[in-house]
Amino acid sequence: MDINLTPKLKSKMNSRPRVRGRYNSSELYFINNGSTTPEQWLKPSERKVKEMLMMWNGIGIHNQLEDLMGKENSEMKQEIVYKGITLVGKADYMPPNKTNEVWEFKTSERKMTSAKPWHEHQVKLYCTMFNKEKGLIYQPLKNDDGIYLKHLGTVERDDKWFEGELEKLYIFHKEVEKIWIARGGI
Repeated sequence: MDINLTPKLKSKMNSRPRVRGRYNSSELYFINNGSTTPEQWLKPSERKVKEMLMMWNGIGIHNQLEDLMGKENSEMKQEIVYKGITLVGKADYMPPNKTNEVWEFKTSERKMTSAKPWHEHQVKLYCTMFNKEKGLIYQPLKNDDGIYLKHLGTVERDDKWFEGELEKLYIFHKEVEKIWIARGGI
């Protein structure tokens, strides 16, 4: 008899409830470039099963990398408070022998040739958030000979740019608050 695990996957991978005033660094590119509206942020659409499966696979690959590279330098979390809002970032890896770098792993199922603009945006945020001079973006790849990290791009720290991104987020946040209040706090 077949067993359908999709409901368990959905309960594990669907969006968590939003916390007003708390924003994730991985969504900031889409917020600040207008791809995510305040209405969409307040009530995100339900993820499709295909998207959930890709995320679940990505989590598995990140866990494998932690095992290989060391948990003590993986999934480092930082929070920055700006005008009463919080930006949360979780960097994938801080290499212990390269104190001025932060690394981000992108686990796309397709082999990439370079980092996407939103990948660069995220790791550039991390440079300031984690007080690092540069951020490197890698894609873990496997073949019959082994596993390696393919370098996709490098970004440099830019604190002035970071401040501008926080200000854009603050303006977005004020719109979120207006909508939330207009809906009666729902």
